[in-house]
Amino acid sequence: MNNITPKISVIMSVLNGASYMDKGIQSIVNQTFTDWEFIICDDGSTDNTWDILQDYAKKDQRIIPIRNDANKGLAYSLNKCIEKAKSEILARQDADDESELNRFEIQYPFVIEHPEYAIVGTSWNNISDDGCWQTIPIKSPNIKDLLWDGGFMHPSWMMRKSMLQKVGYYTVSENTRRDQDYHLVLKIYGAGMKMCNMNDVLYNYTNDNSTFARTKNWRRVKGLMWIRFDGYRRNKLPFWCYIYVMKPFVKNLLPTAITKRYYLRNKNENTYINK
Repeated sequence: MNNITPKISVIMSVLNGASYMDKGIQSIVNQTFTDWEFIICDDGSTDNTWDILQDYAKKDQRIIPIRNDANKGLAYSLNKCIEKAKSEILARQDADDESELNRFEIQYPFVIEHPEYAIVGTSWNNISDDGCWQTIPIKSPNIKDLLWDGGFMHPSWMMRKSMLQKVGYYTVSENTRRDQDYHLVLKIYGAGMKMCNMNDVLYNYTNDNSTFARTKNWRRVKGLMWIRFDGYRRNKLPFWCYIYVMKPFVKNLLPTAITKRYYLRNKNENTYINK
């Protein structure tokens, strides 16, 4: 058994990803920075995801597949990956996205040079159904910016394991089956720790029609309203901020076409740089 500690532990969860996860895995395998381990949790897949992961592990000993007996959700699965991770520095990756092949080469030194940050995200490209690429530069938000949205691209994160431990890692509950990253951000800020975004565009995010369709879900609305209320409380925000708890409810009443058009326009008009 290899007891050498890698510089980066990459963590990913996948559910029924046999048809699409190759691109996400290959974007890590082909990184120019090679000192990593890749822990992939099969979150109760019913296709042959597990068989494919085992084949990857046979070809590359840096890939470590683990498995849930049943679907437990992203927060549970990522915590399980974190528990197994050897490195202090954790990197996220989603199965249906791609990291730029020099992502770790650029992001890791920045993380090491800035120990004050619990989490470091990057700018990214949105990739739509028709293959159109839209580059999203983004600033590092303060807590008031986070009233509107999460302000970070979750799967582009590098994180310090010891700092996440202080807030209990990802929160596992019915309310955090989705948007668990937003809740973690609010917990990090509420604990007095810092996060930032890099200007570098290092991640390619699949942002297609199915992505928007998944947002039209009243169970998710309920969870996101709870996340906002709990996060605002943790950050001791003034009473007026709590009106934003209702944002998911109002947004879910609007047609998907309208919310998608607004999202894309908003991102085009708000090309931020890191502060």
